[in-house]
Amino acid sequence: MVFLPLLFSANESWTFDNIQSFYGLLLNSAVIFVAFVFASSSVYLFNDVLDRDKDIYHPEKRLRPIASKLVSLKIALLCSFLFSSIAVIICVVLLYDTVIYICAYLVLMAIYSFFLRSTIVVDILAISAGFVIRVLVGAIAINVPVSIWLYICMALGAMFMALSKRHAEFLALEKGSSLTRQSLPLYSKLILERATYIFLMGTIIAYSLYTVNANNLPSNKLMVLTVPFVAFGMLRYQVLVNQRGFGERPEEIITKDSILRICVLAWLLLVLILLAIFR
Repeated sequence: MVFLPLLFSANESWTFDNIQSFYGLLLNSAVIFVAFVFASSSVYLFNDVLDRDKDIYHPEKRLRPIASKLVSLKIALLCSFLFSSIAVIICVVLLYDTVIYICAYLVLMAIYSFFLRSTIVVDILAISAGFVIRVLVGAIAINVPVSIWLYICMALGAMFMALSKRHAEFLALEKGSSLTRQSLPLYSKLILERATYIFLMGTIIAYSLYTVNANNLPSNKLMVLTVPFVAFGMLRYQVLVNQRGFGERPEEIITKDSILRICVLAWLLLVLILLAIFR
């Protein structure tokens, strides 16, 4: 997510005929990427500590290091604090303008862990906000303006993924899996299905509007050619969630499905080609 502003600033903040201008921006994006690796790792560790008593009854989560007692609570909390501190220090030392945003992300996720994740709908909104912050910080790190449409696409796409995850968790609960999320019983299968498809279509429509309305994209509107790849990718994602049960583990969708990987790479390549030629 933090690399998206760098991608869409091609031939604007950096050019292909002067590739040296790209390296400094890439370095800044990489710094923020590392900072968010530490920040999100801190959040995951902290969540696993809070969920340990529930995870031990889950068929898969019980094998996690904290739930299986391979890692003690004290060590996990220490590592969580250490990782969050490293994330903040990286921003303070290397990209000071991003400090307030990485801190805001950590605070938001702490509030989510303690309170928001047990509140229906609000838990989904908090997750979506975390992804929008990633894009925002990625733009600030390289000092480039980003169209509001990109933030809207990111927010809607994150809502779609989060709802897909909740839907998969709800289906697993129906099949006899243990309850590991307090807000889950407050949802219904019908609401989750409908909401998922609403945000699926909303994301595709928002991205389509982005390609034709964003001021910093090619004026010939040829970026609209990338819309079919986004639409296919999201529909493919939905199929994998519904038919293969990957919804609880979104990371496995992109790592295990070669068709979706090809789609993402083709989209990236087409975006770069269009920006290189027509911007």
